[in-house]
Amino acid sequence: MNNFNSMQLTLRHELSRLLGLKGAIGAGLIALAILILLLIAPRLHKDARQTRLQTVAQLKAFNRDRLVHRSAPKSGEQLTQFNAWFPTINQNAGDLRRVLDQADQAKLVINKGDYQISSDVGMSFVKYEVVLPVKANYHTIRSFVAGVLNAVPHASLVELHMERPAANSDVLEARIHFTLFYRGA
Repeated sequence: MNNFNSMQLTLRHELSRLLGLKGAIGAGLIALAILILLLIAPRLHKDARQTRLQTVAQLKAFNRDRLVHRSAPKSGEQLTQFNAWFPTINQNAGDLRRVLDQADQAKLVINKGDYQISSDVGMSFVKYEVVLPVKANYHTIRSFVAGVLNAVPHASLVELHMERPAANSDVLEARIHFTLFYRGA
């Protein structure tokens, strides 16, 4: 036992002479990190394995649900369901009110607008065209367009034409063209 202590002292002395105090502390920290890693690695491996198993189970459930929902309804049912998502033309006045409310929220002045109803023969939709000439800065126009598309989900932006009349001005002359789609009678 005394021989072991002597050998340990000799080894410690040689390491401190060879590595210096900072090197000996670094080597001790590396040894401590390896010891901690050896103690924690099995637990991390177990956690990773559980996560993998959970992921596989969720992926199987997701694919199973996807296959169930993949069976498409008959085309007539699907078309009827799609058409039912659109409002009737009776909602048109309320939709125009929402468009004007969005203009108020964006602080956009609408002095006039062109409105036209059209429907093609044999089509089950009625289109309501709304064309609004406005003058405002880019941020106001963008805010208005985004607000309308969010407030009236059956509206689409057909055209947004902007021109800057003067190079040093931030006011744009814009023509905003929306189409609102309604379920036909």
